[in-house]
Amino acid sequence: MLTGERVRLRAFELSDAETVWGWYQDHEFSVLDGNIYGASLETIRAFVQSMGSPSYADVSLGIETEDGALIGLIRLKRGTPEERHADFGIAIERAYWDRGYGTDATRTLLRFAFEEMNLHRVSLDVLDYNTRAQRCYEKCGFRVEGRARSARYRDGRWCDEVLMGILQDEFVTPNQDQAIPG
Repeated sequence: MLTGERVRLRAFELSDAETVWGWYQDHEFSVLDGNIYGASLETIRAFVQSMGSPSYADVSLGIETEDGALIGLIRLKRGTPEERHADFGIAIERAYWDRGYGTDATRTLLRFAFEEMNLHRVSLDVLDYNTRAQRCYEKCGFRVEGRARSARYRDGRWCDEVLMGILQDEFVTPNQDQAIPG
């Protein structure tokens, strides 16, 4: 379990499947997290079960509030150990948006990625209209590195992907005076 200021990041359990299924019944949540709106409970059970067994290539954790409510998921998908790189993803239940949980969860996982996993780089792509997420990522130290034009089709329109990344020596936690040495 990883602990932030407002959240805990923990392994998924099969008993989390119904909560996770509920998130994917919300169209807006689903569209922002990969467009699996309305997935069956069986599909979500398999998804949760796969997230409950982390491997070198994939670290997927549940985001839990201080009072124990499971509110989202966060993950790193890695390449080879030599690359020291991972792709980042996060999704939070809509009722908990704009309350600082995403920022705290992102910083907590980045701290783990850079300090414990010794990654050199973490990257992500975010849809151009998801400005809330872009602000969160920038607050955590991600920088815009480019844009893939009309890269994804969502809700009847083509959207750009904004490509963002952060390097190990750029990561600063809120209580740090300087970046972690690389």
